[in-house]
Amino acid sequence: MNAIQFIQSTLFELNRSFVAEVEPLTTEQMLFRPTPEANSISFLLWHFPKVEDNTFHRVSTIGGTPTVWERDGWYERFGMEESGSGSGFTPDQVAAFKPDKALMLNYVESVRQSVNDGLSMMTDDDLDRPLNPDNPRLTVGRQIQSIVVGHGFFHLGEIRFLKGLQGMPFPR
Repeated sequence: MNAIQFIQSTLFELNRSFVAEVEPLTTEQMLFRPTPEANSISFLLWHFPKVEDNTFHRVSTIGGTPTVWERDGWYERFGMEESGSGSGFTPDQVAAFKPDKALMLNYVESVRQSVNDGLSMMTDDDLDRPLNPDNPRLTVGRQIQSIVVGHGFFHLGEIRFLKGLQGMPFPR
């Protein structure tokens, strides 16, 4: 297995886990927030693929192409702005965020497929490409590693924690 295949496998598992965690949840469980400042599962389910979509289309060899969000008009389906990823949402914006779970799961799958297809066009050497000549350590691979993979598992953990606070056991 090369590095590209490893990333594809990791992202497949990450996205599969997001879907498995939320499929059985009710709308009430999806919108649960333990405090008014906390994120909901719904918000996290949308935010991660939005960041994955933005990051991958910005840094990959297909960089500069429109995101799935833009290209397929997902922002219209969600009734949202074309830009933004939810980072910096206020507590009131998170509370008001109540899209349909099926819509979010379809977006998760659409992003997963686009990123997987884009990765298929890359080589391991593409991962070493610097994104900024002044900072050669900032490479495509590091961005995918930290902003996509690391960020995704962080938010998956948050979803599992929010489920635990609602009395749902960790899946085995």
